[in-house]
Amino acid sequence: MARYLRYAHQGATHFGELQGATIQPLEGALGALRPAPLPPVELAEVQLLAPTVPSKIIAIGPNFHAPFRGANAAPPMELMYWTKPATGLNHPEGPIELPPGVPAVNYEVELAIVIGRRATRVSRAEAHEFIFGFTCMNDVTAGDLVTPGAFMSSPYFVYGKTYDGFAPLGPWIVTGIDTACLHMETRLNGEVRQSHSTSDRIFSPEEVVERVSHVQTLLPGDVISMGSPPGVGPLADGDVVEVEIEAIGTLRNYARARK
Repeated sequence: MARYLRYAHQGATHFGELQGATIQPLEGALGALRPAPLPPVELAEVQLLAPTVPSKIIAIGPNFHAPFRGANAAPPMELMYWTKPATGLNHPEGPIELPPGVPAVNYEVELAIVIGRRATRVSRAEAHEFIFGFTCMNDVTAGDLVTPGAFMSSPYFVYGKTYDGFAPLGPWIVTGIDTACLHMETRLNGEVRQSHSTSDRIFSPEEVVERVSHVQTLLPGDVISMGSPPGVGPLADGDVVEVEIEAIGTLRNYARARK
């Protein structure tokens, strides 16, 4: 297992590998990183950035069995997904701006795949070769996600995920982990609002990469967010939201009303 991150230090941006509390600087592109001729730096001395700069961010869902239990509805056989723009990217500790006039802006803890190689129409069996690692994502979404049927019948079903800053990522990318049974949690101002396990998911990372890569080419650094478990809810101005995934870490952001 290794942890890769992006950071700002002394006016420059770098990739690095986190070893304990020390960052070993790297250079090159994600998926082809190599040691950089720079001295190590302490984690406490840098500003963490989103660990990848994707050309696109894809959010899939629904991807958990829990909402379908007892609902007289079968889990989906096919993926639904939305593409967030590159301007949706947000950093650890960054502000989530709440646009005026929307019904709600919601948090969603999600496990996110980070692509390491160009992937076009890959098979499920080979999909793991195109996955660089995994990170946390808060799939921030505008719209009413609480009232049954409200989101899907509203315009936010089309564009509610596409606002600037609605894709916080981090704190780093972890490689070499088994994601089949990881605890996922959202805390809002310290109170647990989502608590679930990836073991309840419908589609595996390999299935997701296979299906999405047959629709559009995935490039190194691209992100596919794997859906959120029950407990999604709204953010308010001043809220502190933390999404945490076992074996990866905690991503913290701050909700702010847009001026």
